[in-house]
Amino acid sequence: MALADLLTTAGVPAALHPQAIASLALAKERIGWLNVFKFWVRWFKAGTIAGALQWEDERLLERCPERAAWDIAPVLNVTAQGDNLPWVETPEGGRPAPGQWLDRDPQSAQYQQAVAANYWCPGTHPRSTESRAAWYRRNACEYTAWERGMPVDVEQGIQEWSDGGVTVLRCGDVWQLTHRRRLLGRLMLVTCVGFEVGNVFAHINGRWVQSWFPVPGYELRAPVTWSTLPEMEGS
Repeated sequence: MALADLLTTAGVPAALHPQAIASLALAKERIGWLNVFKFWVRWFKAGTIAGALQWEDERLLERCPERAAWDIAPVLNVTAQGDNLPWVETPEGGRPAPGQWLDRDPQSAQYQQAVAANYWCPGTHPRSTESRAAWYRRNACEYTAWERGMPVDVEQGIQEWSDGGVTVLRCGDVWQLTHRRRLLGRLMLVTCVGFEVGNVFAHINGRWVQSWFPVPGYELRAPVTWSTLPEMEGS
């Protein structure tokens, strides 16, 4: 189905179609061979990345800046220790707190809390080499996706249209389109194109709120995406 048809299905007003299509076309141009690069790094270099990191490191680009392209996105709430970190209250509101889970003592409460928070490699500490390899196997090269992404002004908030298996998100000039089709039973085919504003914001209690916060010195961007992948419904 053409992008214009998908936008219509979701309920996006026709007057906004040119802007949406231009944003999505830019994403298609920027994606290049990124999906192939992601596959190669995630399956063949995740162990190398994990082995290069020391216990106290927050992300690969701090230890090996020359390999930043392999790293996760430069945002506070996503580190080499995953995205399930504790948050703290600041004058600006709740924020993900860097430097978490540094205690190496398996008997300590902090260590056990860290293990309990690890959903991508259950039973391991998020700073362990095993856990980090599993995390980068899922998320390596998001730095490159961020680098090719679009700046996001959170003050503009999110607009959402959704119908007929199509969901469209907009933040200013930045657009994301997701199309879900049922293949068999719970097996779905999910197409996601554009810039992932749905990562920058989270839908909580019926409203969209900022969930990504950039690492100091880095811009808040929605990473580029252009993929069609199978997915189990409800996963």
